Amino acid sequence: MAIVLQIALGGALLILCALMHLAVAARALSYLRHARPFVAQPSPRRFFKVTGGLFAVFLASHTVQIYLWAIAVWLTGALTGREPPIYFALVTYTTLGYGDVTLSEGFRVFGAMASVTGILMFGLTTAFLVGVFSNALNAARKE
Repeated sequence: MAIVLQIALGGALLILCALMHLAVAARALSYLRHARPFVAQPSPRRFFKVTGGLFAVFLASHTVQIYLWAIAVWLTGALTGREPPIYFALVTYTTLGYGDVTLSEGFRVFGAMASVTGILMFGLTTAFLVGVFSNALNAARKE
């Protein structure tokens, strides 16, 4: 696959994943603003339920994105079968990069875009959860 096509397809997938992840974050933020879980009931049990729910929602978003990358890797013919594209997408998205399953030269840039996606989406998740913890601590201090 031509490098321009790899960048275009990888960029399109990155944008799709980013929009999906931002939609999840926006929905979670809307829930937190309207539910006001830490101000109304700042108990440890409530905190655990809310942050556990947030973690599960973001984990689901990451999982869907990994499968999107796996499907793209499979559809482009970069890897065949069921397990290799999923494994490659998971290892690449998480930037683990074992290197035991690699793409041919014609797909390397495309595959690297999966790791860029993972770095950005994990960064967004981390920033969001740090903000939640920060707000929870501030609410607890005000008691």
